[in-house]
Amino acid sequence: MKRPMETYHGDTFFQDDTLMYVNRNVENFTGSYHNHDFLEIAYIAEGEGFHHLENSVQRVRKGQMFYIPLGMPHVFRPTAANGKPLIVNNCIFSVQLLPKLIAFASGSETAAFLERMEDGSLGYHAIMDRHDRFERLFGSLYEQNAMPGSGSAIYLHTLLLQLIIEFNRAIEHSQPMTSEPQHHSFHDVLQYVEGQYMQELTLTQLAQISGFSERHLQRLFRRYTGQSWHHYLQTVRIRMSRELLRTTPDKISTIAEKVGYKDMHSFHSVFKRNTGLTPGQYRSDVQHPE
Repeated sequence: MKRPMETYHGDTFFQDDTLMYVNRNVENFTGSYHNHDFLEIAYIAEGEGFHHLENSVQRVRKGQMFYIPLGMPHVFRPTAANGKPLIVNNCIFSVQLLPKLIAFASGSETAAFLERMEDGSLGYHAIMDRHDRFERLFGSLYEQNAMPGSGSAIYLHTLLLQLIIEFNRAIEHSQPMTSEPQHHSFHDVLQYVEGQYMQELTLTQLAQISGFSERHLQRLFRRYTGQSWHHYLQTVRIRMSRELLRTTPDKISTIAEKVGYKDMHSFHSVFKRNTGLTPGQYRSDVQHPE
């Protein structure tokens, strides 16, 4: 028996000339099984559940991301009506937006990937967010869509292009890093640090995971980041602490712990060396600019 299906139209969602829309949806059992006349990238932000497709049902969980092409019927469902909610971030965009992105990326591998989106040859894909990069991108997309300002359309298109580039890379490198020694690219090492900076990371651990020797890793950090391994880790942690100071009401001691510092004196010392301000001064400056 064929199940009832709706068709969602982009005109219902798109605002002004952006030709795209971003939302955060708590899935339920009443949402319609549907297809749509736009392209969609969906990210599981919280919980777990099921993704019902035309000929299959896939179990889904936090950190998974999906590319859903034009006209493909689907719907997300939670595991139970009274269980933990399934929250999905959606970025939908018109095929008409792709020529603009293709022109910007002209001559690159990204342009070829966008052309496959445009002509419909890129089919459904599901990947895992290994280092929370997509979670951060969706956060920026949602914020910009919800609180538009000067240049918002360009900003949104730039974030969408970044999302698509990262998605293409994730498809190309679909095997996650494991505890078994393997020769990954240094880019994978940097992504791993971006996702695990709050842990007690050591150069020895990175060497075991990546397959590079500790000495070679030190050389790579110097060559590609201009910093030693230790200073690079501190830079990432302080960057993330600045974001938390700007966007959350958390206590400074809580933020220090969240980004990997167990000693407040060390956190204050490194923060001031990196920014010229104490964490308290930094928060005050961004919340009460002159």
